[in-house]
Amino acid sequence: MNFFRRLLFTDVTPLVKLAKTKNIEESDLLALPQELNPQHIKVDMQEISWKSPRALLFSLIRALRDFTRPAYIWYLASSVLALLSPVFVNRFIGTISAGVTAETLPTALIYGVALGLCGFLSGLCMQHYFFNSLKAYQVTTNILNERLFKHSLKLSQKSRQKNQVGDIVNHMSSDSDNVSDFPMVFGDLISASFLIIGVVAMLFYYIGWSALAALAVLFILAPLTNYVAKKFTHLDEEMMEHRDRRVTLMTQAMNAIRVVKYFAWEKSVAKEVTEVREKELTSRRRLAKAEVVSSLGYLAVSTLVLFVALAVHAWRGEKLDAAVIFTCISLFGLLEGPFGDLSRLISRATNAKVGARRILDYLNEDEVEISTEERTDGAAVGLQMQHFSLRHDGAVSDVLHDVNVHVPAGSSLAIVGPVGAGKSSLLMSLLGEVAPREGSLQFVPEMPGRPRMAYVPQEAYIVNTSLLENLQFGEEVSKEELRRALHNSCLSRDLKEWSGGLRTEIGEKGVNLSGGQKQRVALARAFLRKPQIVLLDDPLSAVDADTENLLCERLIFGAWKDVTRIVVTHRLEHLAQFDQVIYIQHGRVQGQGTFSELVKTCAPFAEFYKEHGKTQGEGHEVRPAETAQEAASINTELEAKTTRVTEDEDREVGAVKGSVYWDYISSLGGDGKFTKPLILATLLLGATAATLLPLAQKAWLSYYSGHQTEWVALTAIGIYGLIGVLVLVGSLLNHLFWLDRGIRAGKNMHDKMLKSVLSSPVRFFDSTPVGRIIQRFSRDVESVDVYLQWSFDSAVHCALQVIVSIVLILGLMPLMVFVIAPVMALYYVLQRDYRRPAREVKRFDSVARSPRYAHFKESLQGLVVIRSFNKGPWFMQNFYAKLSHSNRMFYSHVMINRWFSSRIPLVGGLISMATAVGVSLSAYYGVMDAGTAGLVTLYSLSFWGFLNWGVRIFADIESRMTSIERLKFFSNLPGEVSVLKPLPEPLRPTWPEFGEISVEGLKVRYASHLPQVLKGITFKVEAGSRVGIIGRTGSGKSTFFQSLFRFIEAEEGSISIDGVNTASVPLEKLRRSLAIIPQDPTLFMGTIRNNLDRYNEYSDDEVMGALKHASMWDYVQSLPDGMNSAVSEGGLNLSQGQRQLLCLARALLTKARVIVMDEATASVDVQTDALLQKVIRTSFAGVTMLIIAHRLGTIADCDQIVEISAGEVKSIRRPTEFSQEEIEESLV
Repeated sequence: MNFFRRLLFTDVTPLVKLAKTKNIEESDLLALPQELNPQHIKVDMQEISWKSPRALLFSLIRALRDFTRPAYIWYLASSVLALLSPVFVNRFIGTISAGVTAETLPTALIYGVALGLCGFLSGLCMQHYFFNSLKAYQVTTNILNERLFKHSLKLSQKSRQKNQVGDIVNHMSSDSDNVSDFPMVFGDLISASFLIIGVVAMLFYYIGWSALAALAVLFILAPLTNYVAKKFTHLDEEMMEHRDRRVTLMTQAMNAIRVVKYFAWEKSVAKEVTEVREKELTSRRRLAKAEVVSSLGYLAVSTLVLFVALAVHAWRGEKLDAAVIFTCISLFGLLEGPFGDLSRLISRATNAKVGARRILDYLNEDEVEISTEERTDGAAVGLQMQHFSLRHDGAVSDVLHDVNVHVPAGSSLAIVGPVGAGKSSLLMSLLGEVAPREGSLQFVPEMPGRPRMAYVPQEAYIVNTSLLENLQFGEEVSKEELRRALHNSCLSRDLKEWSGGLRTEIGEKGVNLSGGQKQRVALARAFLRKPQIVLLDDPLSAVDADTENLLCERLIFGAWKDVTRIVVTHRLEHLAQFDQVIYIQHGRVQGQGTFSELVKTCAPFAEFYKEHGKTQGEGHEVRPAETAQEAASINTELEAKTTRVTEDEDREVGAVKGSVYWDYISSLGGDGKFTKPLILATLLLGATAATLLPLAQKAWLSYYSGHQTEWVALTAIGIYGLIGVLVLVGSLLNHLFWLDRGIRAGKNMHDKMLKSVLSSPVRFFDSTPVGRIIQRFSRDVESVDVYLQWSFDSAVHCALQVIVSIVLILGLMPLMVFVIAPVMALYYVLQRDYRRPAREVKRFDSVARSPRYAHFKESLQGLVVIRSFNKGPWFMQNFYAKLSHSNRMFYSHVMINRWFSSRIPLVGGLISMATAVGVSLSAYYGVMDAGTAGLVTLYSLSFWGFLNWGVRIFADIESRMTSIERLKFFSNLPGEVSVLKPLPEPLRPTWPEFGEISVEGLKVRYASHLPQVLKGITFKVEAGSRVGIIGRTGSGKSTFFQSLFRFIEAEEGSISIDGVNTASVPLEKLRRSLAIIPQDPTLFMGTIRNNLDRYNEYSDDEVMGALKHASMWDYVQSLPDGMNSAVSEGGLNLSQGQRQLLCLARALLTKARVIVMDEATASVDVQTDALLQKVIRTSFAGVTMLIIAHRLGTIADCDQIVEISAGEVKSIRRPTEFSQEEIEESLV
């Protein structure tokens, strides 16, 4: 029983039965076998060679022998059984030709039953080949994904900047899938070779030396295979290059969607993506045409070989009776599959080779050698740098030169200097991220392992998970430690405002946190790390002055007083508290010592600090610490209900709706009234012709075999060849038409989705992970581009073949209806029971992939933090969990397919046996000749194959239609409304001329079921004035600015600029009339110039002027390519301050009448800050400025200050009318 249970995959039966009673859930699916668990890979990794693509592909097959060996044995068994079918065809038709008598009837019946058994057993063996091959696929995916993730965790900064996130994710998705497919491709090639050899050998047996002519044709056409393989490699690489580029463009646009929206760059992004998409589709069209032509070329080889064999046999004067003809047809029928699929196999093999080369190229990128062994003692650790010099690859000068620094254990060191001086590079050196050109770095005392380190970058690294997990970061911490961390990082009050407490989900990149909150979460995480050395890169730039004082008191000079602290900062108020200060300029240490010593002995620092005094103002009193009642209760916050920001991915249940199919069918054609029906009719007629012409070809030979005296043999064979030409021409036109329509469908659906996504409100992006969006634009679009057109083509072909077979059998043997009807009823029940769970599991499988890629992408964005916290193993474990979940979905999908496909050969076998019995009896009673018997027998033998393939292809269509479901959902997202309240007359072309802003009774809420955030605020901003907007975190400042840009529409009230309600202004016009300098600087992959001028609207002189005003021209001019110098993804090849200065230049270039600044100079040094404040006052003279302030210096010279509290305007006063305490309280 155990044998038959495994033979027929009956472990799946309970799931199939359950699916009859309800919509199955993830918990109902099959458990993942241990051998497929990515954490327990039972493969000798030493056997896998990573030297070359070819070595990698074949070493994987060897290493996976526990799966590939049984797979290939099952496949060979299936091939042997398939080769036996022509033997029994010859005997069966020979018996019929000789005349069926009472004595020979049992013999005919035995041969007929044997035919059915061969088909059944061959099909069953094939399912076990698929089962073992797909297990090999899954294990290979595990191996590659693990290797890619582990390598990525060690990727050097240089390599990270060189490789875009989208490209790296593609290595884990598309490239990994293609390589994992190779064991199955290799099995198909082995079987094809075995079948070709077997067929040629059997031809020698049946038609003798005439088979030599067929063999000669095969050898002559063999070089075609090599040519096609090379052609496919080139075209496939070209297409994948364009696809990678498109996905990368989408990834960076989605990561920077707020900047895209602020500057109304949606059209620019769409144009850029569409241009690359056109190149991708051009390559795809060329590749697909090559596949079609080569596929038909191989089919032509099959037809030509049979034609030559029969023609030579006839020319030699040998007899062409029904037994010989249909045996040859049966033998060459076995070659139709291998030859027909050969182009696809070559394409898949090419994809595997290309994927392997791309993966190996990535795995050969430089890694950083950072020890993961940490010191076991908790004593403080100092460090010593001697003659330390650092130079980036390709640079002509040092980033750091001859740095000598000694930091005693438990002391504090502040690093200050201008933007681009090398401060962050010094921290990267201390972290081990970059190696020195010369000199040394030692931690003292010297001990095995590296110190326990914590690093907080300028841009806080936040993970899309709960606040608690962001804080713990894989560490085991007590409730008391959590309480202290929240208190020391000034998060206690914030925590009380979050309904989910510590269980609150933090959105992707901390989208639901302010800049200051993100920074404080990162500081709390660093505290819980219990570090021996703390490295902070300007951690206080994003927080208000009062919070800065508290963080210094409680954390930097409080809880960490015995920890070695190295702090890069642009905030100079607390320098006197540091044990040492070093001043860096142009990569050199200009001064070193205590603060008082530097002021006296280092003139450049003294000047630097003097500028600070002009811009920053005096220090502030420290706010009293929270009372016991105000401090958060950890027990309460831990027990709070989880608050979700990220929405779960939508998943349809039940059968795919007809509207989804119609959406795809509609996308095949144009927009004309009769265009779609005409296209559908053409597709159907083409498929019908491609089905009936091969029938005519075989029917002609059937007719000739019974009327040989009436025809010259060579003439009859010539007619057969002529019909074969028509078959090829018909198939070519049919496939090319499907190809053209399919690519058009992919283009239409992609363009519609692109427009929909870019038109969506910001709230959609806040609740939808970028990884999920990118999956729609990568994997789902690929499904439409590459697979659906072939699936629909195959489905129509299979359906017509089944219909033709049934009509042929019933037309010649009407009584067969009593056999076919019940067998087809059984078939209907099987496919109905199969499709219910199959489509749901496929949906689960599709949804389960996104978290894996999202986690990978998120990990790539925080590599330095992950390595500094030594949390690579923790991120690896999280990746294993997501990969295991995805594997379980895929395994269930595979098993359900095998359950069904192992039963379908039985249906086909029964029909073949019944047909053979009917043919034998018909011949016995003299109502059927041998030619007709051969024709019916051939179609009955192929019947089960078409049934099996037909259901699989229909199931594949249904499962792939889930991609259409998701594309449809993303193509019909609620979009932003351009104009809410049309103006009675056209808007003035020069609007806005002055920049006067009037806010009247503005009420705003984020959703209808949520409370109001702005509760009727009213104030006026005079044209050309500078207005500071202050208020505590959560008061409504950011909501007001989002309303100004119409990211959120007003529920009541209005915002008017120069007397025009912004709700009446087209969105693009409104946003391009405003400009913003955000707190988090965002840059795109490209050049410095196109980061400032996406629309190419400004001259080089204008761009140069903006760079000069932003104090970036000297730096840009020093670069080899000037303004055309490359900017890496996210601007990673620039410092935080340089990125902020480019954002300032971008705003200067717009010449907008209204400028919004969100603490825009927090990340620059004091000298640059002073210069920028001057630039802002001069270059933005006469421009209305709205400034979100976290510090007094930023708003000291504002014309007025609007104080917002709890969504209401608390006061509107001049800066001099506020007391020190009032402003400090409002800046929190």
